[in-house]
Amino acid sequence: MTLESLFAIIVLLMMAIVGTDITRGQLDASLRMRRALAGGTLGQLVLLPLLALLMIWLLQPDPVLSFGLLLVAVSPGGVLSNYYCSVARLNVAFSIALTAVSGVVALAAMPLLFAALVPAALGLEAFRVPVGEMTARLVLFLLLPVALGMALRHRFPAVFERGRRVVRVFGFSLLALFLALLFADQREAVAALFGEAVVLTAGFTLLALLAGWLSGRLLQLERSDRAVLAIEFGVRNAGIAALLAVTTFQHREFAVFSAFFVLLQAPVLLIAVMLRRRLTDSPDPGLGVG
Repeated sequence: MTLESLFAIIVLLMMAIVGTDITRGQLDASLRMRRALAGGTLGQLVLLPLLALLMIWLLQPDPVLSFGLLLVAVSPGGVLSNYYCSVARLNVAFSIALTAVSGVVALAAMPLLFAALVPAALGLEAFRVPVGEMTARLVLFLLLPVALGMALRHRFPAVFERGRRVVRVFGFSLLALFLALLFADQREAVAALFGEAVVLTAGFTLLALLAGWLSGRLLQLERSDRAVLAIEFGVRNAGIAALLAVTTFQHREFAVFSAFFVLLQAPVLLIAVMLRRRLTDSPDPGLGVG
């Protein structure tokens, strides 16, 4: 079995697991927040690619990292955002709805945005972005497995409720395997690009969190839902971005940034959500007895 085929199988399983975590009730509740969902999704489509262009213009990173950052920036929201929102004790249902809507919109938006960004960012006017092929792969590796996971959850709700922890651990194990295989295959590029990748990941993540928070404020969301939107902006579906790099563009090195992004972003976001949780749990000093 080729590495590309193994990547494809892992991503299919990961996306199916994402679907098993989505219930009809969660979506129905969050879809009532139509303005927040529409504004949050549109904000990701517009602001994240612009932030990626800004980072590339300011830092002038290696073209391999630039290409990878563009793929990550136009990719849909990642399921890890739901985990971070759970740790921070935020509105997980809203997070899941945003991730789901982002995934559907990405079927059309991701190929078109990427085709527009590559010439602007990298000056590769002759570089052909296969829009149709990207869309087909997004349907195959994103929409269909997520829909299958949702169908299985709907058909066997008790099974997945009891085995929720096991399914989640299996999903994280697949992600770890994916990262390990990619790092092992591209170890020379990983060693050479590590320093630049740290700066690029940290800078893009912090800007994305800020953009999400400000978008929530513009949408007049409650503070807790602004935090959800910030996390959604920051977390991308790096698995889909990496798979497209490997299969559609047939350059494994383009997938290196996706792996860096997941690994290096985690401590930044975990620190942020734990700080938020601590601040939420802290008693109001004004309520103390004098």
